[in-house]
Amino acid sequence: MSACITDSALIDLVGHIYEAAIDPHRWPEFLSRFANAIGGANTLMFSQNLETFEATMAAQSDTFNAAVNFDPHYLRSYNEHYSTTNVWVQNEVNLPAGVAVTGPMLYPEQELRKTEFYNDWLRPQDVFHVIGGVAVRDGAWALKFSSLRPHRAGNFTSDELRLYQLLMPHVARAAQIQRRFRFLAELSRSSLAILDTVPAAVLLLDAARRLIHANTPGEAELRRADPFKVKASGELNLRGAVRGQAAVRTAISAALDPVRAVREKLSPVAKILRRNGEPLSVQAIPLPNRDRVPALSTTNESVPECALVIHGDRTPIPSVGPQLLRHVYGLTQAEVQITLAIAEGETPKAYAERRGISKNTVATQLKSAFSKTGLKRQSELVRWLLLCGAVRRPGAF
Repeated sequence: MSACITDSALIDLVGHIYEAAIDPHRWPEFLSRFANAIGGANTLMFSQNLETFEATMAAQSDTFNAAVNFDPHYLRSYNEHYSTTNVWVQNEVNLPAGVAVTGPMLYPEQELRKTEFYNDWLRPQDVFHVIGGVAVRDGAWALKFSSLRPHRAGNFTSDELRLYQLLMPHVARAAQIQRRFRFLAELSRSSLAILDTVPAAVLLLDAARRLIHANTPGEAELRRADPFKVKASGELNLRGAVRGQAAVRTAISAALDPVRAVREKLSPVAKILRRNGEPLSVQAIPLPNRDRVPALSTTNESVPECALVIHGDRTPIPSVGPQLLRHVYGLTQAEVQITLAIAEGETPKAYAERRGISKNTVATQLKSAFSKTGLKRQSELVRWLLLCGAVRRPGAF
């Protein structure tokens, strides 16, 4: 690289790309640093349809669109009209993603001066040269990353093109990361919204028993403050008899560590009383991906690890059924079926005969189920599923 574009400059830019992937509000910071590194002026990241040439440059918190050193008027006019007159884009249709190009590689400079795009959009902004390319293609749509500068600044150099080329894979990867984060955020919002359809109060807690979220009935339960109340630290507190407090703590411990719950016979269900003597049932249910929590310990985000379901004592404890096995422990459909059959009293041999599969297949599925749940014996597995309400067998305990 040239003296002005060093390895440290590349490393710094790559770092800012991934910071922006996590926080989209930081894309302008990356664009500014990139523009400074290559002597660019107007620099932007935007989406464009390479079939219709429709473009969107509007910056939003959940998009990749960002721009620096641009008059908003020109961004709007590009969206409304000039995206369809951009002669550079018209020659990018067959350009593979990840390839860095400059203006002359897309359209002759002498011909550019004769176009509407140059005379009515580029020239008023005092820009002529461009460096850019398609970072990501998704069907007809492309994520583009470009920088422009005046004619007097000269065309972009080979070193500047090389820097851009080195950054392209990182921009593409950052786009994938940002899309994944957006998908997970939307999935999380949808999942939490579903909780509001549950008639019982539901409280999501982290490993330190701090409240992460409450559904609508759960919020009403907390406002009642009888017997549940949230401390200033966020930790869930239970007023009332010491025995009831201990039972709820035991239920939470059982949900956080099912293997220990089985071996120490800890119940994930607690019976408690309000101040007026009204009985309540509290069921603690483990939440998915508990094994991945340590990988997130370097962040400041609390991760829900169990849910408390609170309802009147006369209301049957809700069964979490097969979804407990699929979503919490990651069992396949076949592993769920054999696990529930065994828990309901069917022998592996009888199950194999009924399903028309070999005993070896059943043994393999059971072995995988034990591995995923952390349990070692059929009796342990049965006990845990009965405790959690995943299966029903009257008189089991």
